[in-house]
Amino acid sequence: MFFVFSLKSFLKKSVIYIVSGILIYTAFNFLAKKDTETAMADKKYYIAIIIDDFGYSGEGTDEMINLPIKFTGAVMPFSSSSSDDSEKLVKAGKDTIVHMPMESLTGKKSWVGDKGVFTNMSDEDIKSTVNEAFGIVNGAVGLNNHMGSAIMEDKRALSAVLDVVSEKGLLFVDSMTTPNSKAEELCNEKNIKLIKRDVFLDSTDDINKVKENLLKAEKVAQNKGYAVAIGHVGPDGGMVTVNGIKELYSDMEKRGVEFVTVSELGEIIGK
Repeated sequence: MFFVFSLKSFLKKSVIYIVSGILIYTAFNFLAKKDTETAMADKKYYIAIIIDDFGYSGEGTDEMINLPIKFTGAVMPFSSSSSDDSEKLVKAGKDTIVHMPMESLTGKKSWVGDKGVFTNMSDEDIKSTVNEAFGIVNGAVGLNNHMGSAIMEDKRALSAVLDVVSEKGLLFVDSMTTPNSKAEELCNEKNIKLIKRDVFLDSTDDINKVKENLLKAEKVAQNKGYAVAIGHVGPDGGMVTVNGIKELYSDMEKRGVEFVTVSELGEIIGK
């Protein structure tokens, strides 16, 4: 009887110890997870999303503007809805920049449009065109290139573009359409804040690819503190890009990502 009683007592105590151990282990893991989440949220990684091709009421224009995160709208200056889209973006609390049409080494000249920056233009004509563009895009804080690989590799032509940017005290975003860009050299000479694109988000109809690219931007930001990602309204992105951002931004913020405009990023990386 004593042996039976002792065995029952032993089993009872063992069950209590096991259950207690499980509860303690579960509680420890829960608290550790919360601490990790808090630490991740406390450490900020900055992502500046730039959305190109505003200006002609392309697919996803209003939906993109209404996203509840900060981003920068790059507005085509000589299009049917350039002024309207600029005003909408500013009212929504977004930055605007001039999305300057520029001659490309590849593709059709018609893709640039009737008005833009071309290598056969004089410095005076280039500056006049860029100044006109800034007069159209309301509150622009800078300029980036639409296509433009030929201009980005042409030191004289790009210098004329950047002279206007410098005179206005604004920033320049290199969309990195060519590895042979002269932007860094010239921006250093002219004391212009330069921001370079890290990731393209779209040019796809696959939302999973957009999400994959946005997560790639997050990885870049974790490595160097910030990342610049470029997407589009219209046929190169539109609602696919809107929905990809919409599905991910909240979880990314919980992991410590802070979405910022390019002017805010310029201040952050300038510190």
